[in-house]
Parts: sequence; structure tokens; C-alpha cells
Amino acid sequence: MGFIEIRHLKLIDTIEQVGTLNKAAERLYLTQSALSHQLKELEARLETKIFHRVNNKLVFTHSGKELRDASKEILKRLDVLEDKIHEINKDDIKDYIHGYSDEETIRLNDQADSISEILHWDSKWEKDALVLEAGCGVGAQTKIIAQMSPEASFISVDISSTSIEKAKFAIAKEKIGNVHFELADIFELPYPDGHFDHIFVCFVLEHLTRPMDALKELKRVLRSNGTITIIEGDHGSTYFHPDSENARKAVEAQVNLQKKKGGNANIGRELYPILSDAGFNGIKVSPRQVYVDDSKPKLKEGFIRNTFTAMIKGISEEVIAQKFIHRNELNSGITDLYNTAIDNGTFCYTFFKAKATKKVVS
Repeated sequence: MGFIEIRHLKLIDTIEQVGTLNKAAERLYLTQSALSHQLKELEARLETKIFHRVNNKLVFTHSGKELRDASKEILKRLDVLEDKIHEINKDDIKDYIHGYSDEETIRLNDQADSISEILHWDSKWEKDALVLEAGCGVGAQTKIIAQMSPEASFISVDISSTSIEKAKFAIAKEKIGNVHFELADIFELPYPDGHFDHIFVCFVLEHLTRPMDALKELKRVLRSNGTITIIEGDHGSTYFHPDSENARKAVEAQVNLQKKKGGNANIGRELYPILSDAGFNGIKVSPRQVYVDDSKPKLKEGFIRNTFTAMIKGISEEVIAQKFIHRNELNSGITDLYNTAIDNGTFCYTFFKAKATKKVVS
């Protein structure tokens, strides 16, 4: 049996939609003769009839129906694949170093759930407030903050439609009703000046090549006296016991990879100065330290294993390809990071949470 080509699938799908070869040829910008040739070629390859011709119309045979249904599914999947590749190639998201895999979605949710009390005990907004969550990703943080402020309304945006769909699923699963998702670019937000009462940004600035430009755009859509809340990590704050040179090299490899792509894995320590330079005032920065020892088994599993070490493991092939670290050093470092979650191991990492206010324009 010969190969079925994409053009054959499009032919079948188009005939299903319009009903005749003449209309199908017009839709596909082909002559009727060329289309008839393709159809005969396909039937010859499959050694079966695909259509019966009844009163100048094409009626699918049993084999034709199978091919028709398969064509729809394959073409739909190809469209989804093309959309994903298009997203990955967008300048503003192609350098998200962790990718958009299902494994990354699980890691982000494990991270959010394991340290929610540390990061979000004060992530609350008043009744009727309109809050913009910029860079919501897969909704890992969204489901936490939205439930903490059930009387506020959230517009959560991201540039990745794949992430938005995953976020919608996560919010629907939790039956959360105060969040609306939109596809938007943090550098060109589709909202008027002063539209939001508050803005929330979590684990976004570290990935941006132009964090100051993003902050200025966020400031534009924030009302006077409105607040912005930003949470970022700082890989330079990582230390652990037992200590390991290769584990430290593994962490530094990610820092270097993110730097090469224009990001900053140590941006947490810079939140005060960048907010000040962006023109915000009333800036308060709060270190949120994650410290793990044997007395915190949930954090051992949720943060050390499933969040931090999984993050380093997830960029293994790229940091090796970029020659930031040798494979044997990385493998040893990942093993040593996992070992900090074994008896008498300890692990420490610091996030930074900043809150600031937009100055009133006099």
C-alpha cells in the first residue's frame, strides 16, 4: 500500500465540506482535472473506492468514511502542532528555558502547592478589586490567589495559548469562578491606562530580556494608588547539606543558561532597585525563605524533589549542549540534590516578594 499524503487528507476533508469535485477544486485553487487525478491516485494507492457518484454528488463508501474521519483528526492535530511551533518561535516566549511540556506543568503545580503558605499568606485583595495577573502560565499560582480573594475579580493573561488552555482547565477543575483568561503580551497589554486596581506578577521577570519595559507597561494599566505585587526567586540563595560542588555547578549551569537567553535567575535580589527605577514608590521587599529539613517531609517531596531538582533535571540536555557543565558533573549534581532530601539533609532557597504603589500624578 502506498503512502497517504497531506494533500490527499485535505482533498477528502474539503470534499466532505463542499460535496462536489467542482466546489472542492475551487476551494483548493486547483483545476477539476487535477483534483480528479489526485482522487484516482489515492484510490489506486489504497486499492479501494472512496466515493460512489450519485446524481453528480460524491457519497463516501465505508472505506471512504474511515478515511474521512481520520483525515479530520489528523488535520486537526497538525493545526495544533503548527500553533505550538509558532508559539515556541515567538521572540518573547521562545526563551522560556523550561519549555511547555506536561512534565513542566506538573512541576509548576508542585512548586505552587508546596510553598503556597510561604509565598501567599498575604496575597489578598479587597472586595470588587480588579486584579491583573500578568504571565499566569498554566494557572499554578492563579488557583491559589483567586481562592484567597474570592470577592475580587482576576484577569489572568499569558502569551502562550497552550498555557492558557491548561490554566483554564486547572481553574475549572477547582470550580473557581472569579477568573477570566485572555491571551496577551506583557509588553503590549490590550487595556486602557489605569484599568486595574492591582497587578500580580509571579516568576515572570526572570525570563524577560526587557523586565524594565514590562514594568513600565504594567504601570501604565495600573490606576493611581494601585499596587503591584511581584514574586521572584534567586538561585544565588541556594545552599544545602550535604554540600556538593557538582550540585552547585548544576545550579550555576541553569543560571548561565538563563543569562544566555536574556533572563536573570538571580533577579529576586534586584526587585527593590528595578521597581524604584520604574517609578513606583512605597516599595517593600520581603524575603520568603524556604528551609527544609527532616521535620518538613512535605517540603522534601514537594520542593526539593518535585520542584527544584526537577527544574535542574529538566534543562539537562540544553546546559550540556551549551557546554555549561559536563554530563557526569550534572548527573552527579542532580543525584546530590536529591540526596539533600534524605535523612539529615537540609535545603534552603529564598524567594523575594515585593509590593509597591503607583505614584499619584499631580
